[in-house]
This record gives sequence, C-alpha cells and structure tokens, in this order.
Amino acid sequence: MEAPKLQPLRIISGWHVEWNLFYEVDPSEETMTYLDSSSLLHLNNNAGKVAVNLEWRPENDVNGNYILRVISLSEVKNKKGDIIYDGDWENLLFELHSKNRLEVVSEIERVLLQF
Repeated sequence: MEAPKLQPLRIISGWHVEWNLFYEVDPSEETMTYLDSSSLLHLNNNAGKVAVNLEWRPENDVNGNYILRVISLSEVKNKKGDIIYDGDWENLLFELHSKNRLEVVSEIERVLLQF
C-alpha cells in the first residue's frame, strides 16, 4: 500500500494546527497503523478560546470510532509567567463519535466556522 496523504481540511484563519496525523484513509485492517495515535488532530483557536481534538478509540482497533471533541480553553499563567491555554475536557462544547471519515471532515469544517 502506498503511503497515504494527510486528509485535506479547510482550516480558516485564527486556527492553529498543533499536530496533524489525520490521514486520508478509511478504517480497515490494512490502515490501522494510521489510526494508532492517542490524538490524530489537534487545532487551537486561542483568540476564541476553543480547541478541536480528533482521536481514534480504541487505538489500532478496526471496530473503533473517530471521536471529535470541541474543548473550551482558559488562559492560565505558568511558573514562568507565560500565558498558556488549559482545556476543559469535563465540559465539552461538542462531541461526535463516528466511523465515517468524511462525516468527521464535514463536522471539523463546520465547527471551525461555528467557533
């Protein structure tokens, strides 16, 4: 199998890609190596104080699901006095569980516009 490309996404201004391991592959026994990360995609919008996180759970399990979460961020000062952003994972703004990669792409693009 040829190495897959990253999944194309329409990311609007204001969003920052922290990491992207979201490949243009559908879940199958042959593609599980591309769904073996604790987080496939993480986007931040510090001005909007929101983040988007995508996972595949359970990792490496063809029977798993994509889990898309939108997380509220709050500003926190670290020990050096720098402002960092902390996510409120207990009170999600949005969550989607899906096996369908294209549905996940559509929802990512929708929430980027919404938040």
